[in-house]
Amino acid sequence: MKTLYIVRHAKTNSNIDDIARELLPLGIERTHLLGKYLVNNHCSVDIIHTSTARRALQTCRILAEHLQVPPQNIIEEPDLYTGTSEHYIYTIVGQDNNINASMIIGHNPQVSTLAQFFIPDFSHYMQTGACFCIDFETDKWEEIFTSTRVVRFYVRLT
Repeated sequence: MKTLYIVRHAKTNSNIDDIARELLPLGIERTHLLGKYLVNNHCSVDIIHTSTARRALQTCRILAEHLQVPPQNIIEEPDLYTGTSEHYIYTIVGQDNNINASMIIGHNPQVSTLAQFFIPDFSHYMQTGACFCIDFETDKWEEIFTSTRVVRFYVRLT
């Protein structure tokens, strides 16, 4: 079984320099709530792929702390900031099959497109700080497109 967590960065300010936008206090608070939710629901993550935008990195660090993901298992991916949804897919399917649970932290519209790809009846945008958890009945990341999948949860804590 492979588990994928799709996370949209938390609530941010509106600095002109997009890559430098930081989380608002509300975004920090909600990210801590998400981290606690994940821990309380016995979620674990082997690796986190995150955009290099400051707001995504801040979201990542908070969640990694709650989930006890070591720094060497956090991969900063510039293409998750500047790239397309295909970059997100390549990141996921290109993972080592020894990784069973992976989290990807990024931006709209890419994270929403990714969620819509795996969950056809999801037709909205992911809100800031939201998380999808999807389980795939396969042992290989490259087979997640054709494997049976179950949405374990969609959560955004307010």
